Amino acid sequence: MAAFDVGVQSVVYAESSLYELLDELDETGIDQLELWGRHLDADDEAETVAVAEDVLADAGVSVCGHGVVDLDDTGQAREHVAFADRIGADYVTVNYPPARDDVTEELIDLAEEFGIDVGIHNYSSVHHDDLSQVFSSIDDARAVLEAYDHPRLGLCLDTGHFLVEDVDPAEAVRELGDRINSVHLKDTSEAEAEDVPGAGRLDLPVLVNLLDEHTDLDAPLVIEYELPADRATEALIEAERNVRAAIGD
Repeated sequence: MAAFDVGVQSVVYAESSLYELLDELDETGIDQLELWGRHLDADDEAETVAVAEDVLADAGVSVCGHGVVDLDDTGQAREHVAFADRIGADYVTVNYPPARDDVTEELIDLAEEFGIDVGIHNYSSVHHDDLSQVFSSIDDARAVLEAYDHPRLGLCLDTGHFLVEDVDPAEAVRELGDRINSVHLKDTSEAEAEDVPGAGRLDLPVLVNLLDEHTDLDAPLVIEYELPADRATEALIEAERNVRAAIGD
């Protein structure tokens, strides 16, 4: 089994500041953070970013990635990729219409320029009414990844959104594993459309074994869900326990 690390997407703490979020992470064993734009973004003043970098360092938390960045045209991605590079992220996750080859080509150019991976994030009807404007199927992702066989362009596999669309994340790993460069672990259940990984339909041990077998993933397995704020830390502790059990920690 590969030595997978465990991280969290900061959207889990959507209603908290970055500083409040870091206090909550003290209750967990997680020290890898994929940074959501509402906590820190390319639009923030340089001084704000510098202070946040110091606070993250003091907390012993590393930024593994940045996103998900929503794009609908060319010319929008540069500031976000440059920001991800500035804060030391290894990858940026993106969402854009699958038919926009010009956006794909720009992302590849930026990935080469900044030496950073780009993970195309799959979505579902939970957040998008028009699925033609997002990557929602294995075929959507395969079409672009086969057309653009570049080592810096890959898939950010969101298990929960695939499950909502009745796409088996395990099948996505089998078919696209060599192009998966980042992972968002979320579940879907009868109780919650977005739930803690391991609480619903997602077979975590099977998925982790397939990631080990079919990918060369360096990025952490990032826990992500959107639950009420008063449950965020309790749910994260449960999610971390589930994921670490699946990877044999």
